Amino acid sequence: MLEIIRLRSELEPACTDSGVDPASVVLFVVPSRQPAGTTPLAYLNPAGEVRADTVVVFRAVGSARAARYAGTAHRLAVWRELPDFPPAALGPMLRHELEHARRFEQSGPAFFEADDLLRAAVRAAGGQGYARLPSELEANAASAEYAGRALKPAELAELQGIPECAALLDGAEPPDDVVEATLAALDTPHAAELRAAVAAWDGAGWRRTALATGPLIELV
Repeated sequence: MLEIIRLRSELEPACTDSGVDPASVVLFVVPSRQPAGTTPLAYLNPAGEVRADTVVVFRAVGSARAARYAGTAHRLAVWRELPDFPPAALGPMLRHELEHARRFEQSGPAFFEADDLLRAAVRAAGGQGYARLPSELEANAASAEYAGRALKPAELAELQGIPECAALLDGAEPPDDVVEATLAALDTPHAAELRAAVAAWDGAGWRRTALATGPLIELV
């Protein structure tokens, strides 16, 4: 079972490593055992909403609770019990999700609109190629680098031996331009509009108005 003190001790250095201000982060802890086949930990960008097709852990948080921080915070959600993940996995998992937060600050909600469209297309095709999504390559590269510095050799070997954790250590190079790679993979007439919105995004402006009292850890 995840203890709050452990979550905080892992969250803050992962935030520092990603360059995301921990004061702008809310972590929801769902007091349940991770159901089989579900995501253990997930990120919801500040512009995102909990919908019917959102990952199960955020549906367990609930749309109303998540909406309290809409627009102002990076939102993470985790199951309290993660039976398939050893303690050493928590830091790299957090670092993976915080790379998505860093991408939001760089590229804004229009990028996540494009990324969501691409993820939906991958799901519709049976999930093949999920780990090759540009944003997943970026997040896995970040978690792999972080794990290499933060974990002991025995811990790295343990994670390598667990299929659910191995992707966290996948150091495959992401595209040089994650935004362009994402848009290029999309079959949408709105690519030019999305590209322009990303270019116009004011990440520094968002950071000035972001939540500044975190990191908040809330038991659901």
